[in-house]
Amino acid sequence: MTTKKEAYTTQNLQSPNELSKVTFVVRGRWKNISVCPYTLTFIEWHVMNPVIVLSKALESSTSVVPEALFSIRLKRARDELDEARKIAQRRSGARGAEARKQLLKAEATVAEYEERLSNSDWGTDDTQLSLEANELLSSIQHTLDSLDADSTEARARSILLGLGFTQEQLDAKYKTLSGGWRSRCTLAKALLQKPDLLMLDEPTNYLDIMSVIWLQNYLNTIDSTILVIAHDREFLDAVSQETIRLRNKTLSYFDGNLTELERHARLERKGKIRQQEALDKKRSAIEKSIELGAKTARKTGDENRARMVKSRQKKLDDRWGVEMNEKGHRFKKNRDMGGYFVTGSRAIEIEDVDKPVKVPIPDPEPMRFPGALISAHNISFTYPGSKTKTLEDVTLTIHPGGRVGLMGRNGEGKSTLVKLLIGNLKPQMGTVERHPRLRIGYFDQHAVEMLSTPEVVGASALGYFMAQLKEKHNIEIDEQTGRSFLGSFGLQGRTATIPIATLSGGQKVRVALALIVYPAPDLLVLDEATTHLDKDTIVGLIRSLRRFTGAILLVSHDRHFTRCVVEGAPILPPSSDVEDEEDDEDESEDEDPGNNGTVYAVGPKGKVKPLTGGVDDYVALVEKRMKKLGLR
Repeated sequence: MTTKKEAYTTQNLQSPNELSKVTFVVRGRWKNISVCPYTLTFIEWHVMNPVIVLSKALESSTSVVPEALFSIRLKRARDELDEARKIAQRRSGARGAEARKQLLKAEATVAEYEERLSNSDWGTDDTQLSLEANELLSSIQHTLDSLDADSTEARARSILLGLGFTQEQLDAKYKTLSGGWRSRCTLAKALLQKPDLLMLDEPTNYLDIMSVIWLQNYLNTIDSTILVIAHDREFLDAVSQETIRLRNKTLSYFDGNLTELERHARLERKGKIRQQEALDKKRSAIEKSIELGAKTARKTGDENRARMVKSRQKKLDDRWGVEMNEKGHRFKKNRDMGGYFVTGSRAIEIEDVDKPVKVPIPDPEPMRFPGALISAHNISFTYPGSKTKTLEDVTLTIHPGGRVGLMGRNGEGKSTLVKLLIGNLKPQMGTVERHPRLRIGYFDQHAVEMLSTPEVVGASALGYFMAQLKEKHNIEIDEQTGRSFLGSFGLQGRTATIPIATLSGGQKVRVALALIVYPAPDLLVLDEATTHLDKDTIVGLIRSLRRFTGAILLVSHDRHFTRCVVEGAPILPPSSDVEDEEDDEDESEDEDPGNNGTVYAVGPKGKVKPLTGGVDDYVALVEKRMKKLGLR
């Protein structure tokens, strides 16, 4: 079998098209290559392969140049055809009609190149084609220079290590990776390309905190324009300089990050409300003076007072509204109002606030007798076949109403510790004691994947919800009760009855959450519950968890979410500005911070220790560890 390296160096091929066929065969075996070469596939197949084909053709003879050139054109045309098919499948209406036109053009181009290659019909002389081949080769080599091709493999390894891969994983077969690690490979391929525009959709999914911090540092060092969609507030605040908000089918632009946008919007709305209240008070006073003046003018026949009354009434009718513009200057129609308006002033426009997302979590009944819910003493655990302990000498207690957060790198034992605490695994050393009446609601980090299995996807959310309650908790409910509860989680009407396969990731999370909270457990165990949730739903979940009277065991890589739920931090991070701080204090009076708990660092080497400084202490430990590992 020809290996990838051999495909690059084979000298006895009769034509460049044969070399293309060899590399195409290797391309079909991507999943059998290791992680680092897989990350390089974009550059190798889209840049390196054409360079090799064109170089060999130009070095051989003029007669093989046309075949080489059209082979590359055909390959690119097929890539464009694949993309056109995807776009045409996803679009409808006028955009769909245009997409299908483009699809037909792409199909025609592929058919033309295939026919020319089969008939050796190049449409022009070999000399002209040689010139075109040289121009294409020069363009590709320029691309290689911009990608810094000589150091590409070293950069690929650096990026993969930053995203959490170990040296051993870099040499592992790509096909052995789970979905989360494959997503990291895809992210690494995008980062490796040095594009002018880098578009990232939820890049922090499946990343642990160390990888998230590395990624935000890396993004701040590159020259690319970056468009990022994410739900991790601290990550967004760290990498964003501008924010685009989509609301009511309209885009608005703000010069600042997400937190600055929300603080600005809140202050602006409060300011406008105060302006409106002052205007209403002033209008009331003017209306009273008009009423009194009109009464006096009619009684005394005073024409001057009558004119004054008429002038004031005209001001109310035609010129009443904003008194100051956005810059704090006196409002002037000619300067501050563009276009045609019926009145001579502008009303104060107060933006409606989005209806908050509610995630109802029933409170458990009080425990009949006191005691810790879970108490683990000196537990250790090692997976069969492993040479190192996953957890060693761990002691941890969860009390009624307590808040416990677990933070650590992927693979260092967080989920294992959770399973030991709730009884899904048994420790090889030490003991775990549980309250005899303890009821646990466990959200597994793979809950969305579980709802995507063939056994489940055909069922409706309502049917699955009712069946699981009966099977796992022996709770029977009628359809109306099930609809009502799922509706409170945002799964209303038809959404509750369509197949689960058609639901989004966020909707599947809501189904899983509804299932675990309905029995009102004494302990909620949430392992990466925010992965597929949007910002507003995360805020709604934070507020519900703060009000929840039961205990919470939280595993999360979202620093802001952990701060809010476990440490009682404000939902909108505090500002360094004095005026903003005063406003934050006013807002915090309306927020219930809930019970303050303890954050534990899990790993390395199986150790678990409480952090007095909470999330901040863990971030400091991560940054220290990154420095030691040479990750920047």
